[in-house]
Amino acid sequence: MVSGEETCPFQHALEMLGRRHSLEILWALQQKSPRRFTDIKRALGVNPVTLSERLSEFQACGVLDRSVFNETPPRVDYDLTAKGRDLLVLLDHLAKWSKTYPVKPLARATV
Repeated sequence: MVSGEETCPFQHALEMLGRRHSLEILWALQQKSPRRFTDIKRALGVNPVTLSERLSEFQACGVLDRSVFNETPPRVDYDLTAKGRDLLVLLDHLAKWSKTYPVKPLARATV
């Protein structure tokens, strides 16, 4: 990067959203929130380790809240924050754009 050059304003958002299953997890939380870990895992068929990583990342950047309840068995709920709901508004616009202007899947380069 050239000294003094600005970073692309989308870089941080794309790094977070471009990770495996990130968009699907947000979609699942949009459909029903709060949700439990097992509900999300069951709905999406996501590997539990990957799901746990993504949920932790979303929590760390303020997109979702994690609530632990002192019950037997223990219960943990994941719920979108205001920041997460704002993000979903943007993703909704992207989805509408995608439906209006469908694009063929990009060909994957072979190395």
